[in-house]
Amino acid sequence: MNYYENVMIIDPNLDEKETVKAVERVKDVIGRAGGEILKSDNLGFKKLAYEVKKQKKGNYFLMIFKSPPSAILELERFYKVFDPVIKFLVIKLTKKQIAAALAALSKPDVKKEAKISPADVKPIAEAQPQEAKENV
Repeated sequence: MNYYENVMIIDPNLDEKETVKAVERVKDVIGRAGGEILKSDNLGFKKLAYEVKKQKKGNYFLMIFKSPPSAILELERFYKVFDPVIKFLVIKLTKKQIAAALAALSKPDVKKEAKISPADVKPIAEAQPQEAKENV
């Protein structure tokens, strides 16, 4: 089995239930073809670089999965007739990319916000350089 990354852009006019239903149908196609979904992520709404099927925005989804190569042909055939998906891209991952993807999957989701303790916060007067104080 090979590892693949799939990015699809779903019609932004669909409500949340219809969007979830569309993603589940794609997962079902991969599963029926003998694949296994490793990660599914909603990347949110983004502006498209150019208009696609009269849409200027799209709802982006990312999937990382492993499947036999024959499943990709079936998945691409499905995308061509499935109206909620306005654009898609399926990429076969290299060994380096597989290692990075699996490492990212094993890490827990951590917020990227830095936590600051009260000891790290200095009053404004202390934070200014000495020369700046003299000019004030």
